[in-house]
Amino acid sequence: MTPPEPDPSVPSAGNRRGRGTRERILAAGDACFEAYGLALTLDQVAEAAGTTRMTVHRHMGGREKLITHLVLRASNRLATECRELLDAPGDPTERLTAALVHTVLTVRATPSLAQLFAGADVAGPWTELDPDERVLGTIHAFYRPYLEAVAQADGLRPGIDAAMAVSWLLAQVLLVLVVPSVAPDRASLERFFGDLAVPAVLT
Repeated sequence: MTPPEPDPSVPSAGNRRGRGTRERILAAGDACFEAYGLALTLDQVAEAAGTTRMTVHRHMGGREKLITHLVLRASNRLATECRELLDAPGDPTERLTAALVHTVLTVRATPSLAQLFAGADVAGPWTELDPDERVLGTIHAFYRPYLEAVAQADGLRPGIDAAMAVSWLLAQVLLVLVVPSVAPDRASLERFFGDLAVPAVLT
């Protein structure tokens, strides 16, 4: 796996003051997202950041884009943890199962993320918060190199490529988040992914 990508919600260019203001807004947004979930407002973020609503809007481009940034930040943090599991020695099925189980448990334990994904549509993307599929694209980009490496080692089932495998596995993650009764605890998640979801695409 390649090193973690820079946090996509923090600009790499611009003056120091602008970067500082943006980072302060994002940090305040993290706290507000955790406290209020999808109900957060720009006014709440502005108050927490010690700035104005107009400044928040200028830096983030609106409430929906701010939430997308916050989800990307949370995804980036989760990716760092999952990378350690995926890069560990051992069987690919076990490593992938561990990363997917950790992803589900982390989302479930984070109220703001649980609220976001529990209300998702299992048949398609959540277009209001992710209209250009930045979040989904980031998740796909994270897992795809790993599945490509498995494919190069002839570890995928015939007729399945890396992109298809990633889409399938992420659909299963979304399924157990939207319908938690499918796999309500760690043990059942390990069985779901280790015995069903991952073996469906890996040999």
